[in-house]
Amino acid sequence: MRLPQLPTFLTRCQAQSVHRNTIHSQAFFSSQKPPASDLDLCTSKVRPGDKVYVGMSGGVDSSVTAHILKNRGLNVEAIFMRNWDTRDERGECPSELDYRDVKAVCQQLDIKCHEINLVKEYWNTVFSFTLDEYARGRTPNPDILCNREIKFGVLLKAITRRLGPFQWFATGHYARTISTGDSTMLYRGLDRRKDQSYYLAAVDSKYFSRTVFPLGLLDKKRDVRKLALSAGLVTAEKEESMGICFVGERRRFDSFLAEYLPQRSGDILSDGGKLLGKHNGMFTKTIGQSAGISGWQDKWYIYAKDMTSNRMYAVQNRNNPLLHSTMISTGPVHWISGMPPVMDAPQFDLGLGNSAWRLASTWYSIQATYAWDRR
Repeated sequence: MRLPQLPTFLTRCQAQSVHRNTIHSQAFFSSQKPPASDLDLCTSKVRPGDKVYVGMSGGVDSSVTAHILKNRGLNVEAIFMRNWDTRDERGECPSELDYRDVKAVCQQLDIKCHEINLVKEYWNTVFSFTLDEYARGRTPNPDILCNREIKFGVLLKAITRRLGPFQWFATGHYARTISTGDSTMLYRGLDRRKDQSYYLAAVDSKYFSRTVFPLGLLDKKRDVRKLALSAGLVTAEKEESMGICFVGERRRFDSFLAEYLPQRSGDILSDGGKLLGKHNGMFTKTIGQSAGISGWQDKWYIYAKDMTSNRMYAVQNRNNPLLHSTMISTGPVHWISGMPPVMDAPQFDLGLGNSAWRLASTWYSIQATYAWDRR
């Protein structure tokens, strides 16, 4: 389903301060703290002998997830989801290296490992959408779409079809779920530096009733690394991956996009209309990013894009008012509780790390504009 088209003159959020922003298909979630009685182990709803498939990426988080569940007596099997199969410029395939680590951990834990190829589905659902958004001058978040459409959609159906029914699905996300009656709600992970509920907030909550997040109450540095080291896992000291899965970490993202999108050079202008330099395509810069203009003592930052004229606009100084706003427009909205919150100033997350923001004003069924201030 296509998201609503936005105006061609774009501004967008970037960095840790308040910027003009347009968010697409983001989900807002409750910031209410769960009752103290519910703050027990995130694995409390599983029982020894239960069948659980763990989505493993080759990193320390998913490795420790499998380790925890195996130690609780569950029937654990690993799932490696292959989304990308193109080799990078060095001839190494990051996906193959990750799969090697997954198999090594599975051998250590004595659990079965299954590979499920979803390259076609990922391309059609996530990557094509990502390219389209960049072509429109916007900066999407493919991880959110991947979680909603692939990991908690196509993948779960593929597991059932290929491997049969199962009771639980687990991942290494730093998030929590709490069940009340027939509903299961998503909550932030207690490690606010690593909280990943933002990336899961677009997922249909019906899947969370069968999902386990063993790391939801753990701290990455204090707990997870130590667990991995004490268990002797081969991924215990593996560096955290910060790259997008289809790019890897050794490539410039703009050069990667240039392989798929046409490069159309255009002007970079100051807020006063002065020509500052050239860009190699509207997809090469996002709002708030350094314009990369040499010869100036102070950096220039992109504050707007005009898709019609193929121009970018930049200002000096991150505190320039043109980089800031007290309004945010979003649509469509996915309320994970099933309805808008009733509180006067609900909180929401822009995915900027350990930060929270408050909403004021009203909301509409498809698009909404909020006045807001940082808490």
